[in-house]
Amino acid sequence: MENNEYIHFIIGGLLHGISHLAVITACIIMLIKQKNSATILMLTASILTLLFSVGSIIWNRIAAYNGAESLVQATKIISILGAIPYILFALGLLLFAVRHLRKSTAV
Repeated sequence: MENNEYIHFIIGGLLHGISHLAVITACIIMLIKQKNSATILMLTASILTLLFSVGSIIWNRIAAYNGAESLVQATKIISILGAIPYILFALGLLLFAVRHLRKSTAV
């Protein structure tokens, strides 16, 4: 693989990391302004998403050293578990939207 191809992976990883940090920052701001179960759930899920991303990179690297079978097994588990933080974030966002819409229509 040429160095030019590595640059694409590095840039993609950096953009992915920056977007994670932006979402975490937004969740922290929301939590400061309105501390409720929805904002806590969104912040927790955002942090878990970042941890799962880093963890999956590390786990895949370790699994790759143990052979193809180990890498396939790790990838299967990561693909299932990786969705959990996104589901939690979606539930928190949905909960926040429902509560916010109720307050808006009541005014």
